[in-house]
Amino acid sequence: MTKVTITDARSQFRKLADRVCHHGERICVERNGEPVFVMVSFEDFEAIEALEEKIDIQEAKKALKKGRFIPLEKLEAELDL
Repeated sequence: MTKVTITDARSQFRKLADRVCHHGERICVERNGEPVFVMVSFEDFEAIEALEEKIDIQEAKKALKKGRFIPLEKLEAELDL
């Protein structure tokens, strides 16, 4: 994965965006040597979202099997919804 400073990302945003959009490159943007965000294509973003959703569903199913859940009505009451 390519790494750039946040200063370089600002000055080269169009070029970096083209690399991400047209070549599928992932670019890590760093501030003070630490990663702060990653530029990814929308396609990659959608794949990440789908994976997170799948993991959430699996975790919810596990919790239901173990009986660890709060009934919706109780949650709504606790949150004053």
